[in-house]
Amino acid sequence: MRSVRVDSEFWRLLADSAGSREPGVVITVAKASGSAPGKAGAKMLVTGDAQFGTVGGGRVESAAIRHARELLARHGGPDLVKYDVVQDLGMSCGGSMTLFYEPVTPPPRLVIFGAGHIAESLCAMAALAGFEVAVLEDRKDWLTAERFPAATRLINAPLEEAVGLAEIDAATFVTSVTQGHQFDRVVVRTLLTTVGMPRYLGIIGSRRKAEVLRGEFREDGLADADIKAIRIPMGVSIGAVDPREIAVSITAELVAVLRGVDGT
Repeated sequence: MRSVRVDSEFWRLLADSAGSREPGVVITVAKASGSAPGKAGAKMLVTGDAQFGTVGGGRVESAAIRHARELLARHGGPDLVKYDVVQDLGMSCGGSMTLFYEPVTPPPRLVIFGAGHIAESLCAMAALAGFEVAVLEDRKDWLTAERFPAATRLINAPLEEAVGLAEIDAATFVTSVTQGHQFDRVVVRTLLTTVGMPRYLGIIGSRRKAEVLRGEFREDGLADADIKAIRIPMGVSIGAVDPREIAVSITAELVAVLRGVDGT
């Protein structure tokens, strides 16, 4: 079987997509038989709003793009799908194709507001679990590279300003472990009124603190659906007491959300 040449532009765009943290799916023709339009080894890159390369064109390519974007939407894992070109796709050329879908996603990002003892342990633990971690704090003496060697970014700014500097989007994980609930309130209010709900938003605290904050969020005019989605108290219930144990609890919940598992 002859190999299919993959244009160098494909690899450049794949590298650019990874560099810009844009999720995508690499589709490879794993097997082709008969008069199927695509040949084994052909590749295609599909992102949320673009595609490059080809796996054969026509209806098979349309089906491939549609399935790739479904995987992106639900953060799905690798998939292998066989298409009968005539029966499944209604094409006249005949044969069959097996496509391998390989999601290429950047490391998940965690933004930690606050640089206290829990934040210090959480940064180390989350980085160990594969997260890229940014820590934001308005107290400069607490926010040091010595305390947060695993962080990819340290942002020293007032909390309201820090929200805009953190580059938070719908795929970001956000935790608030600030000095007190009034600071958590500022972080959440600013985030939800200027950026929107991230993939995960959690606040450290007791159930009593949760009741107080939810009432204050309603006073701030935040949507009930957003208030309900905030995880407070955050973390998996493991009886954690000290900052290291609490960091384990929170990281476990982050991983559960990342993997689509109910971590409660």
